[in-house]
Amino acid sequence: LRITNNMLNRNFMTNLQSNLKRMEKYQNQLSTGRSFNRPSEDPIAAVRSLQVRNDLNRTEQYLKNVKDSITWLEQSENSLNEINEVIKRAYQLAVDAANGVKTEDDRQIVSHEIQQLQEQLVQAANASFNGRFLFGGYNTASKPFVLGGTPGDYTLTYNGKDLKEWTENENIGRISYEAGLDLNFTVSFTGLDVFGAGADNLFEVFNSFNKALLTDDSEMISQSIDKLQQQQNRILSLLGEVGGKHNRLTLIEKRYDQDIYNLKEAQSNIEYVDYAEAVMNSKMAEIVYQAALSAAAGIMQPTLIDFLR
Repeated sequence: LRITNNMLNRNFMTNLQSNLKRMEKYQNQLSTGRSFNRPSEDPIAAVRSLQVRNDLNRTEQYLKNVKDSITWLEQSENSLNEINEVIKRAYQLAVDAANGVKTEDDRQIVSHEIQQLQEQLVQAANASFNGRFLFGGYNTASKPFVLGGTPGDYTLTYNGKDLKEWTENENIGRISYEAGLDLNFTVSFTGLDVFGAGADNLFEVFNSFNKALLTDDSEMISQSIDKLQQQQNRILSLLGEVGGKHNRLTLIEKRYDQDIYNLKEAQSNIEYVDYAEAVMNSKMAEIVYQAALSAAAGIMQPTLIDFLR
């Protein structure tokens, strides 16, 4: 096979172009910090990068939902603890009223305190988080509990209807968050969960106790003690449920934190360049390029123009 000068020139230019492309690749890596800038440069890495990014975005959203769920539960716990303290105080007053000899003035004083406790119950039940009311069910935009009537003869409506007219099995919705794949976590309680419904709801227990004080009805006062205990057990049961959900969500939060760390590390390994390696590769490509130019200068045959010079 006869090797001509044109063949040498053509092969030299082809190889030189390859060296230049290689140098460009490493220089781009050093300037951008990325191992590839277009999918065509490394299709396999590009596909893996997209998969990791999708997993990362999804996990970050799950983590945000979990954090919101935890905060919602913590706010609910605060309100339930406040309601529990109100019931506890009413229970103490009921026991004192049942066991002691009270004058009419004494009963009036206790009655005024019970009215204050009723108002505090409503305030605690209308607690909100991020502008959304905790115990309204799907009604998160407006106050679910509205106090009506006058002191000593209060009425309470829930989502526009007298609380006595509700039944506890009515579905008014509970707020839930997507905490994972096929994992929807219910974090809210309704006002019916907290107060109960019908004639013996928590607010009506306070009303009955107040009326018993004003009429000096010892039997009704004793019944109020039992009913207050039952209502307190309801709140304690909800607090136990809050604690269990909070613990589980905390574990999920820790797992997602670790998952995000691992995914970001995987993303870094796929997408971002090792600077030490990139510098070494760039220098090697530069040396090869300079060597190719030197070799070509000695191998390429001189032309007539070179002789004329």
